[in-house]
Order: sequence, then C-alpha cells, then structure tokens
Amino acid sequence: MTSCRHWRSSSPVRRAHALLAAWCWAVVANAAVTAGGEIPVRVESASGPVVGVLRSIDRETVELLVDGEPQRLPLEDVRMLTTMAEPAAGPGPLAGVEVVGDRGLAIRGDDLRWEDGRATILRGAAAIELPIVRIRRAAWSPPAAAGDAAEAAAWLASVPAEPASDLVAVVRPEGVELVECAITAIATKAVTVTLDGESIPVNRGKVLGLVWVRPPAAETAASGMTQVVIAGGGLGAATVEWRDGVLVLDGEIRVPGELLRSIDFAAGRTVALAAVEPERSASEPFFGGLAAIDGLAAFFAPRVVTPDGGRPVWLMRPRSTATWRVPEGSRRFRARLVRMAASPIPAVVVTARADDGAEWRQRLEGDAPAPLEITVADARRLTLGVEFAEGGVGVPVRFDDAGFEK
Repeated sequence: MTSCRHWRSSSPVRRAHALLAAWCWAVVANAAVTAGGEIPVRVESASGPVVGVLRSIDRETVELLVDGEPQRLPLEDVRMLTTMAEPAAGPGPLAGVEVVGDRGLAIRGDDLRWEDGRATILRGAAAIELPIVRIRRAAWSPPAAAGDAAEAAAWLASVPAEPASDLVAVVRPEGVELVECAITAIATKAVTVTLDGESIPVNRGKVLGLVWVRPPAAETAASGMTQVVIAGGGLGAATVEWRDGVLVLDGEIRVPGELLRSIDFAAGRTVALAAVEPERSASEPFFGGLAAIDGLAAFFAPRVVTPDGGRPVWLMRPRSTATWRVPEGSRRFRARLVRMAASPIPAVVVTARADDGAEWRQRLEGDAPAPLEITVADARRLTLGVEFAEGGVGVPVRFDDAGFEK
C-alpha cells in the first residue's frame, strides 16, 4: 500500500421547589446507578409509559421496580427504554479511539485493548468487552507527531472496501503508510502483528489505525436489530439482556450499566416502509395535465427519497395513494408526517386505512411533524393517501420513520 497524506415563574418559591425536586431526582437517579447497578428508566410500552428502576431484561420480559413493587412488562409490548440518570463523563470530542464493527457498531472511547480473542473498549473507568471478530476498524486520534489531523486521517479513504489482509496505518516521516499483515494483539505500548511469519511489536505511538479482514459488509448490517445507544456510540443487537447491572448483547458483548442511554426494541421488530414496494399506486396532480408530460408522472407519483443523506423515506404529493401488503406478524404501522413546506403554504390531508377498516385522517398545516399510528393486526393491506385541503394545491408529505411494527 502507498502513503496517504425561562423559564419564567411568577413565584420564586415555586421555582426553588422545582429546582430542588430536579436536584433530588438527579441525586436519587445517580445513586441508583451506583447501588447494585440498578438505574432509573422510562419505558414506553403498548399500554403507556412506565417509570421505575431497571431490575432485569431477559428474552421475554423487562422487570422494573415501580414505587417499591416489582412490575414485569412483556418484551413484545416494550418499544423504547431510556435511562434517566445523568450521563457519565466520557472522553473529549477529539480524544481516544473510534471503533467500528458489524451490526452498526460505532463506539468512541479512550483506548482499545485486545488479548486472547476478547477486545476491550475503555471509556473512563468503564470497560466494554466484546469478541474481536465484531470489530472491523479502529482509528485513533492523530498524535502530534502525525502533523495535520485532517491529513493524518486521510488513510481511511485509502482502505479498500474489502481488504485482502489486515492493515495497520503507521505514521512515517513522509506520511501515513498502510502495512499489510495479520494483527494479533493490542496492548498499552504496542500492537503486535505477524508479517512474513515473524511476530513484530509496533510502537503504539506510531499507529493511527487498524483494519481487520471480515466477511462482506452485507452480513453485518444493523437493520432488523434492536438499536442500543450507549455513552460514546451504539450498535444493533439480536438479543438484549440486563444482568446484575450489566448490559449483555447477543450473549457476548458486555456493557457496564452506567453507559446505557437507550434501547429501541421496536427497531428490532420493525419492517421499514421504504424497504417494501407498494402493490399499486396512483397520482393526480392539481393540474391534471402535468401527469401526461414525459418525465413528470414519476415526479408526482409516490417515491422513495433520501433527505439530507439520511434514511430512505417515502414522499407523497397530493393527490396520490399507495397500497402496501402488510408484512406477516405486523401489529401496527407508525410514521412521522413531515410537510415539505413552511407554514404559510396551504394545508394538506393525510389518510390511512387498513383493508376496509376505519379511515385514519389528519389535516397537516403546521411546521411540527405529526404522528401516524394505525393498527394493522390481521390486515392484509395498508393504503396511505395525501389529498388537497380546501383552497390550495397542497404540499408534499414525507413519511419519516415509517414502518410495520411486529
């Protein structure tokens, strides 16, 4: 490889009481983290929100301590779990190492260690343990010896999509060089590699990054996985457990409880609408003749767009409809409706119907996104529509975070 260079209150007493309550909750919340690893959480479930202390998570239930009494929630009804404790301190934005791996793993910490098949991402006094095979890449913040940070980080652009061997990015006087080898260990002072059959320690002060040979990226996607956010990053997991104050993911990744921020269980059982082709769709622009002009029919028809480089979403213009077959096992459909215009523009109406059931109907005229939720259990098809409101040509509507939840 070659080198690559207000709150306003009418009563001061009331404000003081509120501040005192907030301070007391913060004290209790953080005390709970240190007392046996139990942390205060808010759980969004099908029956409504529940606040309590997290006791356990297994393959079937989430157990909380609510007002001193244990409460078990069926895991299939839990959508989101969010911790309420004050975040633990972590490394600065320019410090440490960024570790990237399969199933959407991306975690920033102080440092990375590896010995005997188990890797450790250090973050303050906490240590995240995982199999080394789950890691694809590690990139350390450039040391002063590397010169300009942007230039030193350019090595990442030189990494092949599918490397033929492990790679070590090493700082040289003339720039950064990618060395092909086999990485075998990571310690405090050296990265051990095997090159031409010889075991060689590489000074950590000269190492900017590491790349491991792994299976094709298609096998490491995080789609369909429960999404876990921790201090410094997150990842997707097929199974999530909470044991004695430790988060255990896929039975092999161990995360100290104080690092947990949220667990999106719904993401693991949601089929994104953008990933499903509609069975049929139709559109009729305000000026109907526009649909007959070459190239404009597709513009007015429902279509998938990717706003600001984010996730793909469906966009529909009035008047249009689209019908999707409901994935087997789905219980509800959710979406966040976003008008693609500022408030002075005329309103638009969004409709939703599962088979021949009752129609869900919402008029959109403000700037704030509106939630859409409709039951699709036992339904075979879902039809969405965007219509003109009175007195205007309407605006396009984006269906963000739209999906069938199982």
